[in-house]
Amino acid sequence: MVVVEEEEVREKVVAEAGEKVKVGDAEEEKVKEGVREKEVEEMDNNQKTDTGKIAIFTCAGGSNTGQLANAIGVKLVKSNLGYMVCLAGIAAGIQNAFKKVSQAKSVIAIDGCPKNCAKKILEKAGIEVNYHYDLTKLGIKKVAGSIDFTPQEVEIVEKFISENLNSV
Repeated sequence: MVVVEEEEVREKVVAEAGEKVKVGDAEEEKVKEGVREKEVEEMDNNQKTDTGKIAIFTCAGGSNTGQLANAIGVKLVKSNLGYMVCLAGIAAGIQNAFKKVSQAKSVIAIDGCPKNCAKKILEKAGIEVNYHYDLTKLGIKKVAGSIDFTPQEVEIVEKFISENLNSV
């Protein structure tokens, strides 16, 4: 993955605009937005979007169930069910993340606990969640202070979600 430095992008933006003046506050914010969009785009380049697939959003919280939710999202992508979209990108208002959602046939939110942070972020951003899963409702116990989960938990949850989505 290529890391784009903010200063490098700032220089390119200023040069492309033909400006040789100091970047003001408004322009500074545009530069920062450009940096954020470029970083999200580069992170997402390893996944192809496809209008026939599902946009997958996962909790990646500081608990075993949050980390499990993210691992499940990765497994679903690897099984060619859909593609992951950056939940933080949605919360930050990154346009590329919204574009990827608009290309999906439906949206999944996988949360690690009943707080439903992923689902709430999407709803606040105006994104309709077609499928929502709270891992604790699937029998996975949230363990305070732990970020570890078992291969059996991955298998149980992945199988449940895959079967649920394939029946639709």
